[in-house]
Amino acid sequence: MPSGLAAEDFGSLRRTIAALEAGGPRDRQKAPRPPVTFEIKALDEMLGGGLASATVHEIVASAGGDLSAATGFACAVAARTKRKHVLLIQHDFTAWEGGNPYVPGLAEFGLSLAHFTHLRVGHTDDALWAMAEALKCRAFAAVIGEFPANSNALDLTVTRRLILAAQQGDGLGLLLRHAGTLTTNAATTRWQVAARPSVSDEFGGLGIPVFDLELTKNRFGPCGHWTLGWNQHEQRFVEPLSVGVAGEVADGPDRAAVLAN
Repeated sequence: MPSGLAAEDFGSLRRTIAALEAGGPRDRQKAPRPPVTFEIKALDEMLGGGLASATVHEIVASAGGDLSAATGFACAVAARTKRKHVLLIQHDFTAWEGGNPYVPGLAEFGLSLAHFTHLRVGHTDDALWAMAEALKCRAFAAVIGEFPANSNALDLTVTRRLILAAQQGDGLGLLLRHAGTLTTNAATTRWQVAARPSVSDEFGGLGIPVFDLELTKNRFGPCGHWTLGWNQHEQRFVEPLSVGVAGEVADGPDRAAVLAN
């Protein structure tokens, strides 16, 4: 387990939820939480104002090598909620396949490590139980459940139960899926996520993360395809033109002439 990040057990999760609820608002009739906006006009309009709260969304790695990008996108969405507590649930098999959360990466994406809880469980049923319980707690900004490829656990019945839990706590549930065959479920949206090359900053350093996002399911309307960057310092998504465009290679014409001979 990485330094500074300890996996929680069920008892710890119960204590965490109890403490958050004890320190949270007493008024259970509060107005519903607003959607999580991308601040990309066409995308937010397609989603009916943004990514809806009080429901569950599915984020899928397009290929085996895109799991980090899918995880990054999930963390970016969680950071956009502008609230503190985030729960990531893994069972042992997904952790063995994809690895444990990388602490510096979480911080880079705008998540507060002091308000981040990582739960490791032994079985898929345990992960689903924990996700449902956490979604009922209003203090969590987002509950991310990671599930392996070709899992049949997330069917219509199970995902409807998760949505009911999210409605009870007005929470945001994110089903993080490894690449593979997907079954029909009740998730409000489904996102296929792939990594795209970044562009160096003005000083020649590492550029911001760039995601290839394909909205393949949208209960609010049409679907679409975007390439967006994530500005972790401002915690906002940016369109491709804001990311930057690589310039031409200086010796391009000379190299072309050599190849032509």
